[in-house]
Amino acid sequence: MTNFLQKYRSVVGQLNYTLFLVTVALLPFPQLFLRYASVAWFATWVFEGRFCTKPNKEDWRKAIPFLMFGAWYLWKIVSGLWAADMDAYGWQLERYMFFGLLIPVGIWGVNSLYDWKQICKVLAISCIAAAAIYTFTLFWVCNANVFNFEIGTRPLNSLTFDFFAGKISYIKHRLFLCSIEMMGIMALLYIRKDILSKFGKYKGWFLLIGGMIVMISFIVATGSRASILSGVALISIWLLYKLPIRHIRYKIALIMFACAVGLFALSQHPRMQDFNYTRLLSIRNVEKGENVRLNIWGLALDTPKAYSLYGLGAGQSTPYLQKKYTEAGLQHYTQRCYATHNQYLEEWIEIGIPGMIFFILAWISIPLFYTKRGRKSAVILLTLYALNMLTDCMFGRFDGIILWCMWMVLIRLQSDTESHQQTTRDAQ
Repeated sequence: MTNFLQKYRSVVGQLNYTLFLVTVALLPFPQLFLRYASVAWFATWVFEGRFCTKPNKEDWRKAIPFLMFGAWYLWKIVSGLWAADMDAYGWQLERYMFFGLLIPVGIWGVNSLYDWKQICKVLAISCIAAAAIYTFTLFWVCNANVFNFEIGTRPLNSLTFDFFAGKISYIKHRLFLCSIEMMGIMALLYIRKDILSKFGKYKGWFLLIGGMIVMISFIVATGSRASILSGVALISIWLLYKLPIRHIRYKIALIMFACAVGLFALSQHPRMQDFNYTRLLSIRNVEKGENVRLNIWGLALDTPKAYSLYGLGAGQSTPYLQKKYTEAGLQHYTQRCYATHNQYLEEWIEIGIPGMIFFILAWISIPLFYTKRGRKSAVILLTLYALNMLTDCMFGRFDGIILWCMWMVLIRLQSDTESHQQTTRDAQ
């Protein structure tokens, strides 16, 4: 009987890890498939019975960031007491449910089959494949209608950045897609030693550089300005960690140079040519024809007293903005049901300043409870999301939520692997 139970649990554990790899592989692809795979992964985690063991002190310490986000999610639930639109409230709680579901995973961890290097390899290969597939499809196959995949010819001079970016957004929102591609680049760098060891120095570097060029070119082609800036920030962090320079001032100088080059490249991007920088100086002066995001932020900041104390409740930011659009005569905004396009502002509107502060503290807690490689991954995650949350709601779509969940599991896994290796070395 005991052997049967052990075999049964082993099979379920293998299935659980396989579904996790499938979920990671589907990250760059439409969220419909991603949703099914992630739910199946969590279901097998529960079925495996990982929560039957007693967590030790170290497990609880590593679970603190998960618990912080769980407390924030709990505050979202409590905010339903004063939420006016219960349909919007329920819809957001359903979308954010993974924050609650991931708490037990953060406490009890995953099974011993999980290999973070193999996960990185799957993510890198999937990102390269997605970039190649999307680029080939949109430039050479797709015509006007992406969903019907009409085959036809299109003059190359009409394949502009806006055409490419617009079609990508129909398939998968480009901000989340670019964020995943950047994670793929970091994953490729994590396993570079294994690639060089397996394929040799020259072939290995050819594969590494070729894969990164594919992903970086794809990010630039999508025209996501936030993603390009985030990419420069991630490169800077990588330089800070990896450059074999002892004095910090030289690293800082190189980082500043990388940022300068990145900003110059961004300024030359076609999508930046029509951007009027003077709009930033008058964010609260809402006029038709201005930048959409600045219009939205100006309207949201027009009467902060309405929500500053404890917010309007979970899911109430969009209904609140809908009223603002109508008052300002921006009917086309109402028809498209624009969200805040700023995660911090959304938290402020929905759960007030105290809730927003707690939300920020939950993010800051991630690097504090991990060490070495896990901390570096946490800093990368924190930087990527912190920058992108300035211009979009990273949790407004399931893509952003599941990406956060997968990366948090990977951070926890990296930390567990390092702890095990250190224990083995101490025992020897």
